[in-house]
Amino acid sequence: MDPRIILGTNCCILLSTLDNREQVVPYAPFPWVKTMRRIRPYFMMLTLIAFCIYWAELAPAQQTLSADRTDYVCDASYWLATYRPSKTQYTASEMVASANAFLDSLDEAQKKQLLFDLSSDERRQWSNLPAMRRNTAGLRLGELNRQQLESACQLMASLFSQQGYEKMRGIMLADDQLLNQGRPRDGFGTENFYLCLFGTPSATQPWAFQLDGHHIGVNVSVTGDQVTLAPSFIGTQPQTFQLGSQSLRPLTGEIDESYQFINSLNDEQRIDAVQGKKRGRIITGPGQDGVTPPLKGLSCASLKPAQKAILLSLISQWVNDLPPPMAKRRMQEIEKEIDQTRFIWNGEIETGSDISYRIQGPSIIIEYACQDLGGDPQEHLHTMYRNPRDDYGGQLK
Repeated sequence: MDPRIILGTNCCILLSTLDNREQVVPYAPFPWVKTMRRIRPYFMMLTLIAFCIYWAELAPAQQTLSADRTDYVCDASYWLATYRPSKTQYTASEMVASANAFLDSLDEAQKKQLLFDLSSDERRQWSNLPAMRRNTAGLRLGELNRQQLESACQLMASLFSQQGYEKMRGIMLADDQLLNQGRPRDGFGTENFYLCLFGTPSATQPWAFQLDGHHIGVNVSVTGDQVTLAPSFIGTQPQTFQLGSQSLRPLTGEIDESYQFINSLNDEQRIDAVQGKKRGRIITGPGQDGVTPPLKGLSCASLKPAQKAILLSLISQWVNDLPPPMAKRRMQEIEKEIDQTRFIWNGEIETGSDISYRIQGPSIIIEYACQDLGGDPQEHLHTMYRNPRDDYGGQLK
């Protein structure tokens, strides 16, 4: 039953039994009132539960970050961190409505920066590099006012799951940590991420969204209720950072569950999985569309059910950045192919080691690698997600 009905009904009953005397107010002089008084605590508890459910339905889903402006290096960071997008059902019509609302907030010059043809070459020009190292197209976050940036956030919240939205937000805020005492730095920081829209947002026809900047090169391809994030580069530097009193770690699952999986393997399985003591590199990153790494490593057909469950949970750290209905379908596809999937690992297996790993199957390539630049390789992480069968949602040929 709708919790609002429970809430309203119980409030009416409680109000009719508030009088603790033997005789109640004239409009409720019925024998059942005495019984209702005795069971009133249970109605109060049920009312509280209904209220909590109702509040949860209304409350924005994402984590609340510090509201102290002094914790942020610029307005864009502060607005990004403190805006709480409205809850969404992830329907095609909601995605289109959010995209159009964002477009309506922009002036003509900004629209010209944002909009591209669906088949534009710019769709393949995404990168993880800071913007100052390349020719970056799109609309820069630092050029948006508060209302425009919040509208952009609402669009992203309709295209990503709660997990995905918070991850992208966390990575952008992490980039602020690379600024020298908060001073502007070309290509770095929340202000220097770019947005692109390809095609015309439609509930039936193909269109696409791109978020591009340092450690984010995410491509969202949409056709009706079909959404893919392949190909997408997702990284972070640093791995963990403080924002006021809060500690943020954007790639928690991608890190922790990989060690959980490798340490679940027996000696024989580990021999096939571990390819060397030195970390490898990402092969399918920016500019490598169509590249397929050699298929090698541990065959996942040899995994026990518990090991497969850990691996699928690790894979879901990327797939579940999709809206929940799309992520569920995608995980079902991947689970059917799990016995045709291979896993390789480079580096030591102890938590905190300098590592790389790759998960590769008929319709999935996931790569993860620590990086040297910045000192501690664990504090600079790169990952890549592709679907060899459906990169860009099959919209580019």
